[in-house]
Amino acid sequence: MEDKRTIIAFVLIGLILLVMPYYYELTGVTPAAPPVSEEDVVSERRERSETAPALTRESEFSRSRADQSRTRNGVEEERKASAASAAPREVPAGAPFIPHEVVVITPQQHLVFSTAGGSLVSARLLDFEREEGEAVELLPPGSRQLNIKIRSETSGQELDLSEVQFVADSESIRLQSGQTRELRMVAHLEAGRKVEKIFHFDADRHAFDLEIHCNDCTDQELLFLDWQHGIHRAEKNHQVDFQETRVMAYVNESQEELTGEDEWRDWDTKGNLKWAGVRNKYFLCAVAPRGDGRYWVELDSKAGYVDIAGRGKGLSNGYEWPELNFRIGSRIADSGVLATTVYLGPLDIEQLESYELELERSMDLGFPVVKDIARVLLLVFVAAHDYVPNYGTLIILFALVVKALVYPLTHKSYESASKMQKIQPKVAALREKYKSDSQRLSKETMSLYKEEGVNPIGGCLPLLLQMPIFIALYQVFRNTIELRHAPFFGWINDLSVPDELMVFGFSVHVLPLLMSTAMFFQSKMTMKDPKQAMLVYMMPVVMVFIMWDFSSGLVLYWTVFNILTIAQQYLTNHLRNEPEPVSVQPLPTKKRPK
Repeated sequence: MEDKRTIIAFVLIGLILLVMPYYYELTGVTPAAPPVSEEDVVSERRERSETAPALTRESEFSRSRADQSRTRNGVEEERKASAASAAPREVPAGAPFIPHEVVVITPQQHLVFSTAGGSLVSARLLDFEREEGEAVELLPPGSRQLNIKIRSETSGQELDLSEVQFVADSESIRLQSGQTRELRMVAHLEAGRKVEKIFHFDADRHAFDLEIHCNDCTDQELLFLDWQHGIHRAEKNHQVDFQETRVMAYVNESQEELTGEDEWRDWDTKGNLKWAGVRNKYFLCAVAPRGDGRYWVELDSKAGYVDIAGRGKGLSNGYEWPELNFRIGSRIADSGVLATTVYLGPLDIEQLESYELELERSMDLGFPVVKDIARVLLLVFVAAHDYVPNYGTLIILFALVVKALVYPLTHKSYESASKMQKIQPKVAALREKYKSDSQRLSKETMSLYKEEGVNPIGGCLPLLLQMPIFIALYQVFRNTIELRHAPFFGWINDLSVPDELMVFGFSVHVLPLLMSTAMFFQSKMTMKDPKQAMLVYMMPVVMVFIMWDFSSGLVLYWTVFNILTIAQQYLTNHLRNEPEPVSVQPLPTKKRPK
């Protein structure tokens, strides 16, 4: 009986397979196509103008983006670059417009533009990788940047060119080091109006120049260049990027930021716009207008979602990924040109300063005094890497150098604390003698300090003078992109994130524990007051919680610095040839006559 049922089941399956093609033909449904190989992707793009498949603009655009996501670093780049540049393809009258991609490859970037709006749809940095080994993608999935909108100041209406066909003069461009190329994309509008985008690429830069030409813009129109949906996450720890992601603009000498608020701002009355952009932890996308004209800038920050690793829209570690938008605009009727520089690259201080656009102000190096110190320290740190290739070793050497620089201040602080400790018996005697007269106690205490040559704030002042250096170092090791994915040794394989060692199946951050241990011994050596004994045990525990999730590079620096401080304290306490302090008896008090 069972055998008969099995035979009948196989017969029914065979009949279904035979009838299925006729069913598809009868209902007009097309079965899913087999997987497309990379060779088919390239050949399909060559033949696309001849075949004209019945697809909408949105579906064709989505499929080309899916083709791109299936490739790995360098594979599709070689195939696209090998394809010969074709003549501009303008859609014949009456034919449906199907957007296609124009690829620009340099040694540092892989840029993809769409003929729909002349938009930038992908910007990958080939010299930086994500945790998964893929090149860093700066554009959120599905976003289209650098679209043009023309606003009429009289009516307030906007003409959106994001879906308009821009005819490109090249299908693909590949640049070698030292080379430059140009890409032209032209859109023909109604009444003979024409808008042209001209991109100027340099193989050795993370930036390109963009000129927008409008042949019939009036003095009552503003031309805007849009950047929508912010910047894509680049780090494994989403929270790291989330906390550092912001949209910002720099106008004259004041930097403005907008984070986490639904708000538009207009700086037309505040001065000349230098640049506007959006950044995450280590990368920046910025547009800087060139010329002496007046520019408008509008920033918009909204909580949003992000496509995580191609698995659809979702939350980033419980945080909503912010949707950050900005656009710059100008009245270009006089010259007919809006010229800008578009930077898509790392927050690298040397690179940012090389453009002379003040893009380095996008880096968070602290408030004014600290910022200047941090900039010097960062430049020295980067320059020293040419001679010390391992950043972990360089951090240890940096701690040694900084300790040597602040040694005189620290030594003076220790000396002052030691003198204060020696006269404590005398101070205690004065407190006992004048415990009922606070004014007399203060006067006699100050006289004692003057007599003994002790400054009560002498131990604190040197520490206060060191604070700007310590804060600047914190900013340097917290923000420098050089530490990103930089290994040290053993389990420390990325100095930009907390170190992680698996112990009995649990993740342990070893460096914060070492740092707190060093801090315990340092406090044990310096604190002599029994009333402060509890702090010796509490502070190391508190510091473990504070620095548990700090980058391993920063914690490594503080660990080494604490160990050096212990060594200095040992030298101060045990290698000085000074006599032991003489115990001081309480001052005698006169007996009153009865």
